[in-house]
Amino acid sequence: MSRRIAQLVITGVALLGILAIASQLVVYVVDQRQLAVVLRFGEPVRANTEPGLYFKAPIVETVRILPATLQFWGDDPSENMPDLPTKDNKKIELTPWAVWKINDPILFVKRLRTMENAQNRVAQFTRGAMRDVITQYDLEDLVRSTDREMRITEIEFNEEDMKLLAGVLPENELTAPKPKRKVIGRLAILQKIKDAARRSLRDEAGSGEGARGIELVDLGISHIDFVPEVRRTTFERWIAEREAISTRNIKEGEQQKQEILNLTNREIETIRGEGQREASEIRGQADAKVIRRYAEAIGQVGEFYTFVRTLEAYEKALDDRAELILTTENDFFKQLQTMDHAIVPQQAAGASSTPTGQPQP
Repeated sequence: MSRRIAQLVITGVALLGILAIASQLVVYVVDQRQLAVVLRFGEPVRANTEPGLYFKAPIVETVRILPATLQFWGDDPSENMPDLPTKDNKKIELTPWAVWKINDPILFVKRLRTMENAQNRVAQFTRGAMRDVITQYDLEDLVRSTDREMRITEIEFNEEDMKLLAGVLPENELTAPKPKRKVIGRLAILQKIKDAARRSLRDEAGSGEGARGIELVDLGISHIDFVPEVRRTTFERWIAEREAISTRNIKEGEQQKQEILNLTNREIETIRGEGQREASEIRGQADAKVIRRYAEAIGQVGEFYTFVRTLEAYEKALDDRAELILTTENDFFKQLQTMDHAIVPQQAAGASSTPTGQPQP
């Protein structure tokens, strides 16, 4: 009994395996992220765009699964568009991107065959539309997102500064360009690019929208910059301009520094002169007080002061080796005579006043 059950189990499993293998020949599943195209002898005959379980004829029909999700292309340095001229002759480079999807699986398989071919066609039409539209607008239209009035600040330079800048800047850049009154804006330009790309996708096949089985959902620009040569030239010009302005600022700073130093030195000289004048006045007042007191002292002591000063002069002029030859009219001789007459009475008075009555030796 157990052997019979085992044989039945084995037979059932084998039948299930055969059914599973056979079901793959007649049944296929499509999920939410997929599209299915049924090929009969290599030619697409029908498509399934809704998720579910579907049947096909074995052997003669095959199924090709395609993505139903949005596909992204671009935003990579390898996809850069270099040397793209604008209407105002500005050479730029930009990095485009695009979002697309399959909207008709049968046409997609008939015309494009593979996802790689579809990606290449999206890149081709996106790049072509961008090149055709961008060349019709100025750089200012492309980099600005709105048409609001743009205000710029102009730096005023004197005649000397303008001569300085004329040596480092081209003549057409010495005056700031006036902003445009009517600006299209980047969003409007991108919409024109999108319309042009979609129109190119339709017109090439000549059979209406979706002729290739794909749809361009959106596109844009992830990066805009000058080409390396223009960028390097622009940076060098900016550096030269800033250096010229820095030179002017340094020159003005040195001039202001010298003016401040001159003003400080003048104030120092003024203060020093006033100090010397006040010192001279104080010294003059002190000398005047000394002279006045000398005069008062002389007026009080009279001839005694003259006598003392004369003795001081003799003391300085005469010593034990001095020899004088004087005339009778010499003032010095007359003074000696006067002193001699003055000494004699004094000696006599001293002799008479001694207690012993004898003269002092």
